[in-house]
Amino acid sequence: MNSFKLLTVLFVFFFSGLYAQKNYQVSIDLTKTSSDQLSVEIITPKVSSDQIDFHVPKIVPGTYAISNFGSFVSNFKASDQAGNSLTITHPDANTWKIDNAKKLYKITYTVDDTWDTPQIKEDVFEPGGTSFEKDTAFVLNTFGVIGYLQGNEKKPYQVQIKRAEGFYGATSLELKKSPNPNVDLFETDSYQTLADAPILYSRPDTAWIKVANASVLVSVFSVNGKSSAKALVKDVQPILEGHAKYLGGKLPVKKYAFLVYLSNKKNLTRFGALEHTQSCLTFMPDSFSPEELSSQFRDIASHEFLHIITPLTIHSEEIGNFDFIDAKMSKHLWMYEGVTEYAAHHSQLRSGAISLEEYLKRQTEKIGVSKKYFNDTLAFTVLSSEALDKQKEQYQNVYQKGALIGLCLDVKLLTLSNGKYGLPEVMARLGKKYGMKKSFKDAVLFDQIASMTFPEIRTFFKDYVESGKPLPLKETFDALGISYNPEATRKGLETSMAFGAGLAPDRKHLVITDMSGATNLGKRLGFQPGDVFVSMNGESFTLETYQECFAKYSSTVKLGDTVKFVVQRKDANGEEKEVALEADVREETQNYIGIEPLTNPSVAQQKIRNAWLGK
Repeated sequence: MNSFKLLTVLFVFFFSGLYAQKNYQVSIDLTKTSSDQLSVEIITPKVSSDQIDFHVPKIVPGTYAISNFGSFVSNFKASDQAGNSLTITHPDANTWKIDNAKKLYKITYTVDDTWDTPQIKEDVFEPGGTSFEKDTAFVLNTFGVIGYLQGNEKKPYQVQIKRAEGFYGATSLELKKSPNPNVDLFETDSYQTLADAPILYSRPDTAWIKVANASVLVSVFSVNGKSSAKALVKDVQPILEGHAKYLGGKLPVKKYAFLVYLSNKKNLTRFGALEHTQSCLTFMPDSFSPEELSSQFRDIASHEFLHIITPLTIHSEEIGNFDFIDAKMSKHLWMYEGVTEYAAHHSQLRSGAISLEEYLKRQTEKIGVSKKYFNDTLAFTVLSSEALDKQKEQYQNVYQKGALIGLCLDVKLLTLSNGKYGLPEVMARLGKKYGMKKSFKDAVLFDQIASMTFPEIRTFFKDYVESGKPLPLKETFDALGISYNPEATRKGLETSMAFGAGLAPDRKHLVITDMSGATNLGKRLGFQPGDVFVSMNGESFTLETYQECFAKYSSTVKLGDTVKFVVQRKDANGEEKEVALEADVREETQNYIGIEPLTNPSVAQQKIRNAWLGK
């Protein structure tokens, strides 16, 4: 989408007068996009105050980042039922103040999508954004399109969307009966519920499966048709069935939707998913090989699906009453993301989807990444509460150290209970105590978990979540009959170079940004910050090809081989010239984290290990 493109949503009026002025009525016409511009019209509930604020979210659940969706809104107007304009002011990016609000009847505005609007500088992660491509696909994260009146978030919404013939709106929302076959009608009990349900409109490529008591939809849009819903369902079904067993055989939802957009956009630097309580929207490049796509989707789906436990079933008031403008961060990211990430892998281990060897390999990676790239002494409660600002650079550690907290807590519970119960059972108890409609108080969760388990668990939280004490990894693995040596050594090839890199100004090549952590091989090659890569071992080395180049190198390199690079480098006069760099590959003593199961664990260790494995 070029810088002049927007998307238009027009309105089809068939709303029943029964709902007039009691709820929100929103209409969207996807068949009448003009210059990719979307115009939103909302008939609002009756307002009793003289002035009221209309908001489009500044932040939404699950992103832990400021998005300022109001920045994508323009041409905002408010009017009474006779069509007379009401006075409005626009005090900040996400707020419009409406005067004489008792007469408010209708709000209209235009909205840009977030994927392809370079003139708007907000950086919105694609799975949490919007894309409007006429006759192709529409990614409607509803919070990026529809707003709300302050203090009226709990009022119902009725949304109708007119679509092109042959298009299908994949979503977790239930489709209501509509008098027009090409108009979809959705109803939600509040803005929170509406904002929690993205919709992917495209020509249908869908597959349904039954997992325990839930119907699961996989809907795929691929520009080049490189994958299908049928293929992805085959990949993910065993994992979801393992999750259902892990959660006791019954799921807290009746429907779940995986919405998958495979992009052909060049020079992608990121991909991923955003979780919702009954769905997730996944954005990935369609340049992945079938094997890469399968592996990535399995890992994403495994994690996102388990958010049906937390924060869907178990959440604090900060999430249950989420403020889309002035969000208060919960201090329990260790649970929302960390325990979810732990369970995503632990469940696969228990079901046999991965081996113990593979599971321990993944934990080794998490330990290494957490210690190398993040602040290991930062309290996780601080990371959580300050994730929007002071600690935003530490956020990704929730998937590393956060998952390790889950592992240590699970094994601690199993040890204290002599193998009778662990973290999955405690999460189930919390789910029964609270559930979807009841929030816990952020400050008391640790005490409540300790009261339903052991006093030692309160000490665990104090030491390892509320402060930055190093995790008891050796104690944890020892309880499972697994040796843990964080300072193991071995002989191996020095294949790693360990340079920092970013995008070159042309956004097609990579440029070296940091050499402070370079290995001996990286130093011998003679890289310098500012070098722009041209080739590696005679093959073009760009943003699109670098992964393939490194994969080929890693799979074929031998002792004594010469690795060669060509880079562009500025000389003393500031002129760019190509420079050839090369170095031989040598053997070196390497430090690594050694984690291996004991061949002959003790009876006590075997008992805890069996309980942990679900045997």
